[in-house]
Amino acid sequence: MHTKDLLASGVAHDLNNRLQSMANALGLMRLRVASGRTSDLNSLIEVAERALVGAGELAHRLMSAGRTLQSDELILLNKTVSSMRDMLRYVAGEAITLRLAFPDSDTWILCDSHLLECALINLVINSRDAMPRGGLITIETRKACSPAGDDGQEYVSLSVTDSGSGIAPDVLEKVFEPSFTTKPKGSGTGLGLPMIRHFVDQARGRIEVHSAPEQGTRIELYLPIVAES
Repeated sequence: MHTKDLLASGVAHDLNNRLQSMANALGLMRLRVASGRTSDLNSLIEVAERALVGAGELAHRLMSAGRTLQSDELILLNKTVSSMRDMLRYVAGEAITLRLAFPDSDTWILCDSHLLECALINLVINSRDAMPRGGLITIETRKACSPAGDDGQEYVSLSVTDSGSGIAPDVLEKVFEPSFTTKPKGSGTGLGLPMIRHFVDQARGRIEVHSAPEQGTRIELYLPIVAES
């Protein structure tokens, strides 16, 4: 698959994830209104609105796939991830406990914030699908050394860890191949991890996957630090 085709397919994949988040939030609103539970609808409305805005931005990127799909900006990593808390909880589902763990100080990074959000949504979806009976997803940031040794660059690690079924060694070697998936036919496109790797490459970072059967999975994104807050 050519890079342009992969990116366009990946954006369409992420667009579908946003629309699914919006549909989930609207479905929960319908159920809660029907049962008279209206006190916490604002958070669901915010999730749906955010998903709708994100879907519109991704649709614009899809139409622009022949030109550019990246728009770098300086962002505070912990603040950006924290702002996605409600959306990620609804993506994970009620059977999953979502835990966020950040240090006291935040860090500035340079990246495409929309691609970062898509990467996190994809990581949470992968973790959720590895735990059909429920479990724990931990999203954590910390200062880290370069995974490739001392290259003079400071990094922040953004990791997503789950307590799911894990990945066999022979499968682990293939997870970044476009269209490779272990999910049942029709349940996955195999574009999630390749798109995450593309985001990390564009951010001049690195990615590592640590997993073993029945021991869960940790995917760690190393992103260059521009400055600390």
